[in-house]
Amino acid sequence: RRKLPLESVLATIEALSHEGRGITHVDGKTIFVDGALKGESVMFRYRGSRAKFAEGSIEELIDNISVDRVEPVCKHYSVCGGCSLQHISTEKQIEHKEQVLQEQLQHIGGVTAEQILPPLTGPLWAYRHKARLGVKHVTKKNKVLVGFREKYSSYVADIDSCEVLHPSAGKILRELGELISGLSVYNKIAQIEVAVSGQKTVLIFRNLTGLSGEDINKVDAFANQYELAIYLQPGGPSTVMPLPGQDHSELSYLLKESNISIQFSATDFTQVNVDINQQMVKRVVSLMDIQAADNVLDLYCGLGNFTLPMALKANQITGVEGAEPMVEKARHNAKLNNTENVNFI
Repeated sequence: RRKLPLESVLATIEALSHEGRGITHVDGKTIFVDGALKGESVMFRYRGSRAKFAEGSIEELIDNISVDRVEPVCKHYSVCGGCSLQHISTEKQIEHKEQVLQEQLQHIGGVTAEQILPPLTGPLWAYRHKARLGVKHVTKKNKVLVGFREKYSSYVADIDSCEVLHPSAGKILRELGELISGLSVYNKIAQIEVAVSGQKTVLIFRNLTGLSGEDINKVDAFANQYELAIYLQPGGPSTVMPLPGQDHSELSYLLKESNISIQFSATDFTQVNVDINQQMVKRVVSLMDIQAADNVLDLYCGLGNFTLPMALKANQITGVEGAEPMVEKARHNAKLNNTENVNFI
């Protein structure tokens, strides 16, 4: 383990890394500085060091504060590891991601884009409809924490809300912690998976041991109070089951442009940003310019998110997916939408 310098270091940030960290050099060594932007003079403190590079965290902005710097909206941004770019303006974030994509296409793929389309944009906050939250009982704090991991740490961050997560879950993190604190299995809930669809929000509690009858009553009352569907998962994905007496109906979303309904389970992969997904499907279908005689192959087709809208224009479309349960659900979605020119394998 390399011994880190204890004193803060003054440096000028030369560039921005792919992950949004400031890049500088000290004594010929590359340093990645969290929270620093290109052109800024900062004081940073070392956080870790390896043979070819080191990592640091910004302590103070000294001079040349970037015009792209903004005040993070989330009060937990400095602690929570769920977000890493909130100190950068939205416009600059999109520009940066576009530059990273082009660089990786060129350096890794050896290709250069012939055309750059306008970026798809959507809501800045409360857009995330899927998430996996950590749960941890902390003896010293005498409380259960529910949230994302801390920056640079495996510990669950002590937060009471999340600005990017759908409010049905993002605004009740503290209340979820209080609920679990009152259960007999308060230290046996490992994580909570969140899935939001329309008016329905599902929370899957990964319980490492069984809940008592009183525990189930408390969880059921909480679910009713906050209009949630809460499932338990004592083992693998196949063990996910709703609380006794609760509805186990599938979630769904509507692709408005094509009027296609996609049903899915809370543990299935879906796009986390539903607004952007609508735009992506619309753009892909438009760019494909599918003709009535065309046969189309859709790889990594999942639930049929892109497959079924394209099927409305094609002669025949084949969706290929590696997970058999997803293939079965894609076939179900094809039947649901009366789409007969689709074959899922």
